[in-house]
Amino acid sequence: MLQELLSVMREDFYYIVPALWFIGYACKRTPYIPDWFIVWILLCFGITASCSIFGWNVRAAIDGVIAVGISVLSHQVVKQTWCKEK
Repeated sequence: MLQELLSVMREDFYYIVPALWFIGYACKRTPYIPDWFIVWILLCFGITASCSIFGWNVRAAIDGVIAVGISVLSHQVVKQTWCKEK
């Protein structure tokens, strides 16, 4: 599934995913930001970053959404595979 998402996103957007990981980590460590709100923050950052860098058009916005999806999906894969709580 991750490979299919990567195939529809332009390679220029790949560096946005680690940036979103960092922003999500910072939000998670901030005590007054609820967990449910983090994905919305990431969505705003992803769309704004991609549109600011690659132009304000629909394709850039869609790639920003896909970058957020890949970021959240990959974080969940790591978290649920290697960071299991007992």
